[in-house]
Amino acid sequence: MCCGKNRAAARAAAMSAGTAGASHARFTHAAPAHDGTSVIVFEYVGATPTTIRGPASGRSYRFNAPGDRAQVDARDRPALASLSTLRWVR
Repeated sequence: MCCGKNRAAARAAAMSAGTAGASHARFTHAAPAHDGTSVIVFEYVGATPTTIRGPASGRSYRFNAPGDRAQVDARDRPALASLSTLRWVR
């Protein structure tokens, strides 16, 4: 498949999990969210910028480059862990 089709397939998978928004951050540690929910860290291993919306929290996670890390609501972990462009940092 060409990269355009890969992006389309990834986008379709993410759409089932929800997409859009634009919050971006680099983090190295998991920490409790301000609202008391648990968060974990994912690292982006893809090549092109992307935004992924967590299906459980509705929160948007922006990754601009490989190595970007984001604190992720633990409720979104199962969906984000299924994406090949994200790696759960334990």
